[in-house]
Amino acid sequence: MDPRIGDLRAFRRRHRLRSLERNSQVWRYYALGGGPRTLLFLHGLAGAGDIWFQQLEAFVGGARVLAPTYPPTGSLEVMARGVCAVLDAEGAGRAVVVGSSLGGLLAQYLAARRPQRLERVVFANTFPPGHPEILKGRRLAVLARWLPERLVLGMMLRNARKKLVPAAGGDALLAYYLEEQYTRRMRKTEVLARSRAVFETFALVEPQVPHAIFEAANDPLIPPRVRADLRARYPGAFVRDLGEVGHFSYLSHPARFNAALEAFLES
Repeated sequence: MDPRIGDLRAFRRRHRLRSLERNSQVWRYYALGGGPRTLLFLHGLAGAGDIWFQQLEAFVGGARVLAPTYPPTGSLEVMARGVCAVLDAEGAGRAVVVGSSLGGLLAQYLAARRPQRLERVVFANTFPPGHPEILKGRRLAVLARWLPERLVLGMMLRNARKKLVPAAGGDALLAYYLEEQYTRRMRKTEVLARSRAVFETFALVEPQVPHAIFEAANDPLIPPRVRADLRARYPGAFVRDLGEVGHFSYLSHPARFNAALEAFLES
């Protein structure tokens, strides 16, 4: 067994999830460490707050690190309110927000609608809102409403095995994590709610705080045209191509991701 799988299990045993109820929905999140700076990590469509465990442990020494799991809200605005409620609960006025995929879209939404809550922001392995290449997936998301849960999650698992894990170099931790999500931890309601958020559109603004784009040269979910269009939307961004690391670079290749984040924080 890959030793990092044991590290993930040990992380879950050591750290208790906190809970925050907002508008009849429960936000569960990790809150570790302390210090003058807060880092808030936002996951994508697949996964939960613990997908960031390697970043939480790497950066906890000098900062407060937070990683929520989204309840099935289905709305970027409701997600943004929940994220800000987590920051409020932890006494953080502003944070360095690091979002990947759907979390990167949410980070862009926060930059546009809640700029006062951001110290810095990272858009990782993500896409600009309403991009035509991303919107092509809406038909499948609509169809999923009528399909059995087992079939929907099974399709996602097959896609992970066929595309996502190979793009990450066959990473055993990524394979384990996604299989666990799609067979035991995620529900169809979460998939559908997060999918609705993926397809939302909103007006972008160039952030007034330092901002970065992290991308992967072989990301199977974010094609080259989408990556280029994201960079064009943020001409002042600190850009890092992490190489051929796939879509979940922070999980499968944490050393590269963490080094890029450290470089951005020091820039």
